[in-house]
Amino acid sequence: MFLAKRYRKQIFSLAFMFSVIFSGQSIGHAEDQNSVDLVPTMTSNTSPTGIASANNIWSTETDAYKAFDDDEKTYWHPANISHFPYYLGYEFPTETAVGKYTIKLASDMTYRHLEAPTTWMLEGWNGTNWISLDVKTNITGWKLGEKREFTFNNSKPYKAYRLNITANNGHGNTHTVISEIEFMEGNAEIPNPDPDPDPDPDPDPKPQPSGDNALLVIKMISGLEKEFELTASEVQNFIDWYNDRADGRGKETYMFDKDFNKGPFTARKDYIAFSKIQSFEVMEYTK
Repeated sequence: MFLAKRYRKQIFSLAFMFSVIFSGQSIGHAEDQNSVDLVPTMTSNTSPTGIASANNIWSTETDAYKAFDDDEKTYWHPANISHFPYYLGYEFPTETAVGKYTIKLASDMTYRHLEAPTTWMLEGWNGTNWISLDVKTNITGWKLGEKREFTFNNSKPYKAYRLNITANNGHGNTHTVISEIEFMEGNAEIPNPDPDPDPDPDPDPKPQPSGDNALLVIKMISGLEKEFELTASEVQNFIDWYNDRADGRGKETYMFDKDFNKGPFTARKDYIAFSKIQSFEVMEYTK
């Protein structure tokens, strides 16, 4: 890539680097200590524990618990004559804190990817009201049998959680099909089991970014990487947009002004869709 070749030798000091896993779309694939499904393998809407529920089902073969039975060959499916919104959720025996969830798409029949959910809210029941915990819009590009993971900030336990689904992946009717849902604890920090018995009484503070320019590297879901040379304020504008979009605010796309290799053009612009971002890195440097 042009920018990679041009600037990699100019990065004299790496002030900081971070990655944001798409999910924000917060979508990931790594197994970690917080990837244990808190919902047991359901054999009915009320067995073995808790309650699986939905506001609509096609038949008993596509009942709510089918999305919690750990069988990718079964799925929840609302009735043909129903309309959005659809609710699908699980009530725990006791209040439980959830900070991560997965959605797996059914793998049978060629049109199932069109019935994947694309816009929804994850809501928690506080005993009186449903509280919005995570908002997702325009989560497209689903493939048959695909599983996606979503994380959000939550430390408060709720008795029940549900998906409030308002759009699908393009099916002409309002069909929506989900093979499996998992609810997990999230990415809470795990304490060090063997702390330093003689810690430094005056440790160095966390270094602050010192560069006045940065190389922003965005990795797309497709595997493509895009690189942009930006000022510190331009990087902050991008991060602010990303965080807002992860919270369901702002535009779906972000526009970068390319001021290099314009050729005969008066301007070149690159538009990045939030839903297509897997991760990004910021590398600061001083020219």
